[in-house]
Amino acid sequence: MSLIDYIITSIAFAFFVVCPRMAGMCSVVSKIRSLNPYIVSCLGTVISTPLIILMMYLTTQFGITSAIILAVLTDIISSIIMGIFNIKYAIEIVIIAIFVWIGVVVASKTSTMIVNIIKKML
Repeated sequence: MSLIDYIITSIAFAFFVVCPRMAGMCSVVSKIRSLNPYIVSCLGTVISTPLIILMMYLTTQFGITSAIILAVLTDIISSIIMGIFNIKYAIEIVIIAIFVWIGVVVASKTSTMIVNIIKKML
């Protein structure tokens, strides 16, 4: 692989990282402390880089379940750091994670079925 291949693939990955949830959470956590959300998003992006690498490692080595567990833990740790943790929030995060996990499993199986149906039709 050449440097150009890495740059092109990394640019593509950057578009996957863009997420309305992250923008919304940045806005929320910035308001809690009356901080500039643009500075928080820039610094948070730099700080999150090792976490993204850890998430990728867990996913490739142990599967999506381990990555979802890390995501739940980091959400809960974030709320603790911000001083806004409550048990209702933690339960909501776990429920959302369960639905995400189900969605990943269902999407994989459903897309395989649809592709097989399309192949049979062609």
